[in-house]
Amino acid sequence: MGWPGNSPDTNEPRNGLIGAFLYWLGGFEIEDGLTADLSEREMRRIRAKQVDAVTQLIPVTMAVNMLTVAIVLILFWGRGWNGFLVLWGLTITAVAELALRAWRRSHVNPPQEISPRATRQMTRQAFFIAAIWGTLPLALFSQVGPTSQLILACLMVGMIAGGAVTLSTFPRAGLVYLATITLACAGALLLSGSGPYLLTAVFLLLFAFFMARNIVSQGNLFLGNLKAQLALERQTEIISLLLKEFQENASDWLWQTDAEGHLVHVPERFAAVAQMPLQLLQGAHFADVLDMLCPEDMSTAYNIIGLMEQREPLHEISIKVVAGGEARLWSLTAKPSYDRDGQFLGYRGFGRDVTERWRAEKAEAENRAKSNFLAVMSHEIRTPMNGVLGLASMLLETSLDPEQREAVTTIRESGDNLQRILNDILDLSKLEAGRFEFEAIDFSPQALVETVATVVRASAKAKGLAVKVALDPNLPPALRGDVARIRQVLLNLASNAVKFTDAGEVTISATCQARRDLLATVEWTVTDSGIGIAPEKVGQLFADFAQADASISRRFGGTGLGLAISRRIIEQMGGTIGVTSVPGEGSTFRFTLVLPWSQALVSDREADRNEADDLKARIAALDRPLQVLVAEDDAVNRMVVSKMLGEFDVDLRVVTDGAEAVEAAADGDYDVVLMDVRMPEMDGLAATRAIRAPGGRFAALPIVALTANAFPEDVKICREAGMSDFLAKPLRKPALVAALLRALDHMAASDAPLQPEQEPAAARVLPAFEHPGLEAGTRKMVVDGVQLTRLP
Repeated sequence: MGWPGNSPDTNEPRNGLIGAFLYWLGGFEIEDGLTADLSEREMRRIRAKQVDAVTQLIPVTMAVNMLTVAIVLILFWGRGWNGFLVLWGLTITAVAELALRAWRRSHVNPPQEISPRATRQMTRQAFFIAAIWGTLPLALFSQVGPTSQLILACLMVGMIAGGAVTLSTFPRAGLVYLATITLACAGALLLSGSGPYLLTAVFLLLFAFFMARNIVSQGNLFLGNLKAQLALERQTEIISLLLKEFQENASDWLWQTDAEGHLVHVPERFAAVAQMPLQLLQGAHFADVLDMLCPEDMSTAYNIIGLMEQREPLHEISIKVVAGGEARLWSLTAKPSYDRDGQFLGYRGFGRDVTERWRAEKAEAENRAKSNFLAVMSHEIRTPMNGVLGLASMLLETSLDPEQREAVTTIRESGDNLQRILNDILDLSKLEAGRFEFEAIDFSPQALVETVATVVRASAKAKGLAVKVALDPNLPPALRGDVARIRQVLLNLASNAVKFTDAGEVTISATCQARRDLLATVEWTVTDSGIGIAPEKVGQLFADFAQADASISRRFGGTGLGLAISRRIIEQMGGTIGVTSVPGEGSTFRFTLVLPWSQALVSDREADRNEADDLKARIAALDRPLQVLVAEDDAVNRMVVSKMLGEFDVDLRVVTDGAEAVEAAADGDYDVVLMDVRMPEMDGLAATRAIRAPGGRFAALPIVALTANAFPEDVKICREAGMSDFLAKPLRKPALVAALLRALDHMAASDAPLQPEQEPAAARVLPAFEHPGLEAGTRKMVVDGVQLTRLP
């Protein structure tokens, strides 16, 4: 809407000649600027409201028309124009009758949408009724005297103004009506003569001009209001749809009660989660609904009803319900609502189905209980195993006859098998709980394959098998990943290949399938010429506690956990694992991982290095015995440590609890402390903190944790307590020697953390001795069946 001089589109056509004329006459552009952004359906709805606004005034306007007709007939009847007046009066009466019929139809069934054709029809009707009224002055004005002319002029001006106001909600029809009747009246004035009549005609046209402006202004204002109303309806509809979608898809739902506690405006979502008919919930008392839904948690239901009776708010109250025969957990939140006068209106709130969260928390609690149980069992099993395996290893270093050596070797191997089973169960528990953590360190894939081949060659040689290695020359020199876990899987596959092959060979290979700028896809395979696997048994190989044949466990031993653990490890590292096999010919196990390249240089220690000799030489360089404090409450474990250190020049002091360890450390000048974690009176963690507290030399004193707890959390707890190193029981002599060497290294550079030397290429790495999920940042290796772990 704008003045003629300011419209940016004044040179554009205005819907033909009539549109251009109406634009010039009214001074405003009719509708175009207000309806440009409306759809056709919205325009039909707006036209319907415009027409309906005019139609609602039909009884009044037709009554005014008939009253005016009566006045005209009274004034001019019997002056020679009776025929014309009868015809004219009957025509207007017929138009009034048709208009009233239209009004009755619209009153009964108001139109929601109107087509452009219907609007054009109304415009023609406005023109027709204006033309009928226009014939009156054209026929009579010049034939009557001045007094009658004045009366007739007043009547026509009234009809002009009344019709313009009535049709102002539909500007096009109003302007057509105004233009038609104005032109007719102006023509009648001009036919009556010049002078005063001409001046009156000019004033009539000016009056019509400003009336036209008023029609357009009022029409556009009405149109703007309709458009705003339409926009509000559109927004309301959108909000209603969003709210409905939210109610249908969200886990939350709204609920409210009246002042008496009856549910009102119950949404379908509430009925759906309660699995009750909507009609039953609507109007039901909230207390009765809780009685039906909460047969197993009535105490909480009574508590909720009690709070509502006291008009107290509800803050995320959890209540157990039975919906559709299934136990669920809901969380209810609501607060009382009041009007402006403080009158209580009821409760407004929302409910939330928290069953899945409840189940997850319950499962987490069960997993924690399971982990705690396994931790305790691990500790209780490892503690006596430490004595059995430690003393068995020490016996093997003494002079034994063949029969005795065989017996002691059997004892140690049986203990190793028991520990392997224990570690497999711990691994599986961590993998199931999703708490298996991986570290990322640089390693050589070539050295990894060679190491695994070296480990299995001893058992393969005893069976007359050859172990071959096949390495792809395109393998990157170094990769970055959890080498301990990759080695665990590869060694498990290689050990199984040796176990199930009676003749022939086992081949361990590594192939680079793809090399990109930052990543490499590497496939490790283990191929054997063993018994093979039946096709129908392949699918269950990687299931928990599953073996291809029940007789395998009796013949070869094992729990069936190795492949299940391998599958979970590889899948959690983002890789794939599989097998192809032909019964009687052999099997090929393979797994593929995508790992980042590493620019680090990975070097190996000399494979034949004897750490025991290194320790003896390092102690000799001190020109004094190595001062070692051992804090251990178990007598067998104290004896095991003492015998392991017996061949070295060590001045050993043994105490039985943490308090004695703190006192001994303060009184003596020790090079290293071997600290058991679980002890009476004061445990090893508290003792370590107490030893570290004074600072000075105690801050750098190497303290090595000796513990039967083999979970990653234990490593973290030991590190936070201030321990420098970590040895898991059962304790092996090589592990203890390696820890003492690291302690001596720390003595040489007391301002640096303990740094274990690089793992030897020929180190004997057994997955059975690698506890699950060590925290990222720890370093661990298993040498001669012994797990070594360093805290960073």
